[in-house]
Amino acid sequence: MGDILTPRYLEVWIYDQHVGWLCEAGRVTRFVPTERYLIDRDRPTLSLSLSLPNEESINQETLQNSFHRAMYRERGELPPFFAGLLPEGPLRKRLEATRKNKRDCDDFGILAASGEDLPGAVKIIPANIDHLTASARAIGVTGGSDNLEICVPEAAAEGAASVSGVQNKIALSSVNEGKTYTLPLRGKLSDIIAKLPAPNDDAMVFNEYSAMMLAARAGVRIATCKPRQMKTINRLPELVAQLGEETHFLAVDRFDRRPTGPVHIEDGCQMLSLMPNEKYASERYYISFLRILNRMSANGIDDVRQFFIRQAVNTLIGNCDAHLKNFSLIYNNGIIPQLSPAYDIVCVAGLPNFHGYATNVAIDKMQREQTLDTYRQIAKDAK
Repeated sequence: MGDILTPRYLEVWIYDQHVGWLCEAGRVTRFVPTERYLIDRDRPTLSLSLSLPNEESINQETLQNSFHRAMYRERGELPPFFAGLLPEGPLRKRLEATRKNKRDCDDFGILAASGEDLPGAVKIIPANIDHLTASARAIGVTGGSDNLEICVPEAAAEGAASVSGVQNKIALSSVNEGKTYTLPLRGKLSDIIAKLPAPNDDAMVFNEYSAMMLAARAGVRIATCKPRQMKTINRLPELVAQLGEETHFLAVDRFDRRPTGPVHIEDGCQMLSLMPNEKYASERYYISFLRILNRMSANGIDDVRQFFIRQAVNTLIGNCDAHLKNFSLIYNNGIIPQLSPAYDIVCVAGLPNFHGYATNVAIDKMQREQTLDTYRQIAKDAK
């Protein structure tokens, strides 16, 4: 049997509850919910793309359909919610370097590589094969052929964590009362996202910090952040030397981490069943996001107001990279969504070679044409 047809399994946990498996075989990946998660009407929200509070008939149509867009993906990709957990760029390459088996350098394996410290309250670990149900095993058979073997990817390396996005960043733990930072020890979650500078050039860091501070003054609820020197990072001497000890990174407090434990979050692409590369979506998807806030948010109209304040600030600051992955929901009670604090606010129009960024130039043009009537129409369409 070819290695590609041997099914691999990962367990999916949210908080302390096992909610399902991811099964990959023949480059097809499916989410298989546990029986408990399937029948639990008070289930914790993993993603609104998978279940909606108080909409059980819709939930069952989704969770019991193994070909639903939110449950299934071909060509070696993960279903949208899980794809949105993956790192991109330099962080992905660092995780690939920890894998011993080449097969585990694909999306499925990289998710396992960082699965103990993911965005939100989800944890994804190599499956205990002895605990697989008959239905979970059956998915593996249909994914390839009459499989007799089952395997699991390599577990996460110590200090490995996933932070989604293409920018060079790492997840760190604060130590010494926040004076220094280090890679998380096994079993300890990161509480800081370090957005790294270019070698000996922290202009981008201060661009983002300034934009975030301006946004806060304008009424945007932002994630707490501050510039820190690279020399405050321990256990990564090569990275510190490469970027420069005196150069600054942006230390962003993780709003999905609390002293009591992790809090679940998901971004706009995840909740709308979009893949990360679909983040520059059309206006109708922002309307769908806003409609969810209006109908479901625990903060009600306050989150709707915050959405529009944020959009206005992005336009005024020149942040034409305010795509769907830069809007997230947070589940403070584990089930009902609220708009998360803002992050990744940058004056993109002020970056060198801005006019080489075709997508951002198009968004910039759209922002320049917006008026209050544009916002009124969006609000009307989102009702």
